[in-house]
Amino acid sequence: MEIEWKYKNAFRKALKLIERYYPDYALIGRFARNFYAPPETTLDIDFLVNLDDYERLAEFIEYVSSQYQITPNDIGHWQYVVIIEGIKIDLVKPPAYRITEEFISKRRQIKIKGVGKIYIASPEDLAVLYAISSKQRGIKDIIKAKDIIKYSIARNDFSEEYFLKKCKENNVEYLCLSMLSNI
Repeated sequence: MEIEWKYKNAFRKALKLIERYYPDYALIGRFARNFYAPPETTLDIDFLVNLDDYERLAEFIEYVSSQYQITPNDIGHWQYVVIIEGIKIDLVKPPAYRITEEFISKRRQIKIKGVGKIYIASPEDLAVLYAISSKQRGIKDIIKAKDIIKYSIARNDFSEEYFLKKCKENNVEYLCLSMLSNI
């Protein structure tokens, strides 16, 4: 995947930080979506990390705040924003979402030219995350989830069983069943 030069430095620095503190991370959001569905532009880089580990989060905030702007700068939130060279890096973990061994094993490792190797969420996990966020952000996230599902199914690269299991765990099963029935 080719990305604008202005993002490469920030992306590399963010990846180095994330890998140091959260090795079980996954790239999510539009950057990840673009590997599974028709590309869309984005202005930020989103990572799913285990923000429930407060000790690690405190170390991360202390280290990052000495070099970059981070908000909020206290513990206990489900989303953090780090600004690296003017680029917004989001670290998120929806409250009910569990980063399990199965989640970790389903990540995909890809290579982004000028950035390096990086893990992205599986199409199933990414679609579930969009389903979860659609509860607050609306129809646009449902469309993104449906695109990921549709194109992944067409490539024979989608486990409906795993997808529905994760949907049920996150109380969006009805929404996920509806998306599947319309594809």
